[in-house]
Parts: sequence; structure tokens; C-alpha cells
Amino acid sequence: MPNALHADLVLKGATILTMDAKDSVAQTVAVKHGRIVGVGTDADVEGLIGRGTHVLDCRGKTIVPGFIDSHTHNTLVGEFRYSFDQLNTAAELNPTLDGLLAKIKERAAGVSPGEWIGGRNYDPNAMREGRWPTRHELDAVAPLNPVLITIRGGHACVANTRALELAGITRDTPDPEGGVIDRDEAGDLTGVLRDVHDIRAVPPPATLADLKDGLARLNRMYLKLGITSAHDCGAAPRPEPYRAYQEAVAEDRWQIRTYLFPYLDYVLAHDAGLRTGFGDDRLRMGGVKLFMDGSIQCFTCAFRERYVGRDTRGWEGLRYSQDKANDAVMEAHRRGYQVAIHAQGDWGITVAVNAIEQALDRLPRPDARHRIEHTLCPTIDDLRRMKRLGIIPNFYLFHPWFWGDQHIKNFIGPERAARMVPARTAIDLGLRPCAHSDCPVCTPDDPVWPSNPLWAMACATTRKTRTGADIGPRERITPLEALRLYTINGAHASFEEKIKGSIEVGKLADLIVLAENPLTVDTWHIKDIAVEKTIVGGDILYDIAG
Repeated sequence: MPNALHADLVLKGATILTMDAKDSVAQTVAVKHGRIVGVGTDADVEGLIGRGTHVLDCRGKTIVPGFIDSHTHNTLVGEFRYSFDQLNTAAELNPTLDGLLAKIKERAAGVSPGEWIGGRNYDPNAMREGRWPTRHELDAVAPLNPVLITIRGGHACVANTRALELAGITRDTPDPEGGVIDRDEAGDLTGVLRDVHDIRAVPPPATLADLKDGLARLNRMYLKLGITSAHDCGAAPRPEPYRAYQEAVAEDRWQIRTYLFPYLDYVLAHDAGLRTGFGDDRLRMGGVKLFMDGSIQCFTCAFRERYVGRDTRGWEGLRYSQDKANDAVMEAHRRGYQVAIHAQGDWGITVAVNAIEQALDRLPRPDARHRIEHTLCPTIDDLRRMKRLGIIPNFYLFHPWFWGDQHIKNFIGPERAARMVPARTAIDLGLRPCAHSDCPVCTPDDPVWPSNPLWAMACATTRKTRTGADIGPRERITPLEALRLYTINGAHASFEEKIKGSIEVGKLADLIVLAENPLTVDTWHIKDIAVEKTIVGGDILYDIAG
């Protein structure tokens, strides 16, 4: 009979990067009842091994805390517009408009009249023609079906005439606040909608079963990448996504620990009295999410200077004036929420930091840990203010590699691009940034842009574009710092650093076994390191050996 003092699981002989305050390196970790009960040398933990202990020999392996993806939209995987069953229209797979239109025509021939045809991951700037298809071109290949092709990131789409009609968008429809309905020189609709979010409510909504199936599919892929926790920064504004989470957790189809950020407007309209921290270590209420500006790929990020490839500063993408931003953030702060603000352009970030500063000045709250999501192009002054105000920058570390060449050529030019995603500067200023994939902007199974945390770490340590150009080498961080962003800093960003994010006695036993040590391999090779096992709460939920 197993001794009550003996561990359930022991992993021996490894290089264990604990990510504790001293960055200690250990050899063995012991787990009981889902918690870590011993960390040290093989000899230190030997007394915790009994007849019932499952002992794994991990010689030659490296063990790190489970990865925390600090900004995702997981239930959107099951929604219509992001369904894995939609056409993957990535330029790398469909480099020409003729090829793309042929793919849509083929899909239209196989579906019923009136059935929606969706596409994802489009990138007009990477197409050979350098543009979107027009609504008329879409009409020609799918005359009986509404068509909606969405840019990677979801901030823009192109719709054909049937889809625009169903959305009630005509040439006389005014641009919504924070969005642009593109028109040609004659004032006619092109079909391109930039940050026009009403279109998202037009296709049939996903069912509860769809949402749960999407979570279950994503769950398996996350575990394969070593992701054990995720922060969900905005689901569709209706009850079903949150019910899907609860049911998927109860049915053990969603095993990733999740910290929720519903959209601010939805929370204010449906305030159930739940505040940041409510829940348990499987599913917890985080804060509220709001948008300050849009997406650089859609020219709706708000900058002080103009874009390189278009005569705009992107201010049309601002969702709030400064006064309205102050009011929105103050209301969320007053109610006790942690606030996460999507802000990417340097001016959009300034407006967001101003609003947080105003809220904290009017109603001081120690350790509020408000966040700026993506934080693409902050000024040094705003980074210093973020340090003073305790604001957490959340970085999309993939940017230099995924979009770096376009940033230089089409968006902000080489000088500003060299300063984007300033992880080095943030760390040197004493900030505690975290990192994310923004899934499904990129997904674990994406053949071109995988949402692999190890890939993100490689991007952050090399600062190379896809053509091999250096892009801001002064903002490179070390592999250890990159690992910290995906572990203990992610836990800190959700007020959970006392229960996860490092390998220490008493913490949740969320662990990853890696085939190689990310601190010692070539930095670009970090992306190729295999996750051999993923352990959540002491249970081995993924094993590369099957």
C-alpha cells in the first residue's frame, strides 16, 4: 500500500529550470495530489519515492514550468468566421488572386445556395497583386452565396454583395466609430471592411456544441506545445462561449487552466457581480478587455506619424476619444476589475496609458496590474509611465519574424520597426512583460504561422524577419528572459504567481519535458525543440511517445 508521504510522480535526472526568484536549476521534481512536494537533486527527493510512485528517468531532458499563453481567443476557434473548416486563404498557400478565386468557386460549387463561405488568414499585402479581391470578383465566383474572407488577426475582411446586403451595409452607410468601410473613387463599396465589427454578427452563430468541439480540438494542440494555461482576451459577446468553457472543463474536454477577460461592454451590460479572481485554478474570472485602436496590417493602429504605405496615421481606428477612454477605464477600475487594453500604435498606447493613469490617480488601488495588450510600438516615455503605474505590457513576440518585412516596407519603415515589440527596453526598465500568440491569429496547427511558444522565444532572441533581415537587434532578449515571459511573468499577469509559473514546492504541478535545453541551443533552433511530455496538475496529458 502506498505510503501517504510518498510522491505520486517523480521526474529524475533532468535539467530543471525552475524559474524561481533565483533562477535555480534542479535535477528532480516530485509531485503529490497535483502539487509539487519536492525540488532538488536526486538525493534530495529520494525519500519521497515509494512503491506506488511513478518514476520517470529524464536524463538528457530539460523540464520547465508549463507555458502560459497570455492572450488568446480560444472559443473563436469554434465560431463560424474562424472555423478550421473554412478556407485557409494565407498568401503562402494562395499567392495569387486567380488561385484564391478558383478556390472560392470550387467551394461554392459544393455548398447549397445561401450557405456562407468563409476564409481565414488572408494577407492582402503579401499577395502577388498586393490587394484584396473586390466584392464584384467574389460575386462572379460565388453568385448564390454570401462570402466573407477575413484577414489574419480578424481586424478586416472583404465581403461580397450578398454578405454586405445581409449586414445592411450600403454605399450610404457611415463609417462606424473606430472602423472604415472602404469605397472606391466613385464612392461605391469595394467590399473591404476595416475594424467594422457588425459584420461578425451576421453569419449564423456557432452552436454550444461547435464551441465545445473547438475547445476540445484546441486543447489537444495546446498540450502538444506545452501550453498549460491561457488567458482568453475576448469571446463573442454572448453567454454561449462562457457556458462552453464551463461545460468543457466539467467534461474534461478543456484541460488548459484559463483566465477570462470578457469584453467591457458585454460585462457592463450583464454584470453578475463577479470580479477579478473569482473561480478556481481551472477557470477563473480575470478582468475586462477593451480596444483602443486597431491593427497595423489594416492601417487602423493609431500613430503619431503617418504610415509608409498609406497617407494616414490610423486615427480612424481609434475606438475612443481620450475623454471616453478615461470614462470607460475608470468605470471598470471603479468596479474592481483588472483592465486589459488592446493598443498597438504609439498614439493608441498613449491614450490607453493616459486612461489608466487617470483612473489610478482618481481611485488609487495598490497592485492593480492593468495591462496593455500587444504593446506593439510604445514610446520610451510611455514605457516609463507603465513602470511607474504598474502596468503590464503583453507582447506578441512573433511580430519581427511574421510581419517584420511588411512593417519595414508597407507600414512604419525601418526606424520605427526596429523599436517595435521592445521587450529588451521593457525588461531593462523593470517592467514584467508577458507574451502571447493571440490564437487564432496563429494556431498550433498553422502550416505557416504556428502559435508555438518556443517559436516565439526564438523570434524574440533573434529579431530576424522572414527574409533574414535584422529588425531591432537592440531589442533582443536572452533565452532565459524569453522563457520567463511565458512562465512566471504570465502567472504574474493573472495574479497567480503564488500557485504557478515556476517549479517550487506548493505550486501546481504544471510541467513540460523538453528534448533539449532552450538556454544552451542555438537561439533560432529553440523553435524546433520538441515537447516530449506535458503535465497538468501532476497528470501526463501529452506524451510524444503516445
